[in-house]
Amino acid sequence: MTAKTRRMLEVLALSSGLGLVAVAVTTYVTWPANTLGNYVHDRRNREANVHTLTLRIEREADPLVRRFYQAMLAEEKGDLDGAIRGLQALRDDTQPGTQLHLRSALYLGLAYGQNRQPAEELATYQALMEWYPGPSRLSQATYYIRQGDRDRARALLDEALAQDARDGSLGSDRQFAQYLRGIVEPKNRAATSLSY
Repeated sequence: MTAKTRRMLEVLALSSGLGLVAVAVTTYVTWPANTLGNYVHDRRNREANVHTLTLRIEREADPLVRRFYQAMLAEEKGDLDGAIRGLQALRDDTQPGTQLHLRSALYLGLAYGQNRQPAEELATYQALMEWYPGPSRLSQATYYIRQGDRDRARALLDEALAQDARDGSLGSDRQFAQYLRGIVEPKNRAATSLSY
C-alpha cells in the first residue's frame, strides 16, 4: 500500500467517524423532537394503550362494554377491519338513545375514516341524526373540515349550535362545537367586520 492510498483511507475513516459523531450529536440535541424520538414515543404510547385496554377488558363486568374495549384494542393493534366488525356488531346490539350506542357509532365512523372509507364514515355519522342530532352534526362537521369543505362544516355547526340552544343536544361538546365554528369562520368576513 502506498503512502497516498494509506492517507486516503485515513481521511475516509476520519470523515466517516466525524459523520457518525455528527449524526449522534444531532440525534441527541433534537431528542425527542425528531423522527426517531417520535417513533419511540408513539411505540411506547401504543404499548401503554394496549396494556391499559387489555386490563380494562379483563376487569369489565358488562359484556357490551367489554366488546367496545375489544374493538378499541383491535384498532390500537392496527386491525381496523376487526375493529370495524366489532363496532358494527356492538352498535347494532345496543339500544339507540344510550351512551354506548352513540360511542360505538362515533368510533365506528372514526375507524372507517382511518381505513380510508370516507363514504361509510359520513353515512355512519348521518345515521345518528334521529337519536343524537347534536353529536351527529358535530361529527359530520369534523368530517367536512378534514375534507376541506369549510362551508358545509360551518352550516352543520350553525345547525348544531342552534339546536343545542333549544334542547341542549350537544351537552358537554358545546364548547368544542363553538371552537370549531371559530376555525371555519370565513377570513374575509372577519376582515370585513373589522373595517366597519
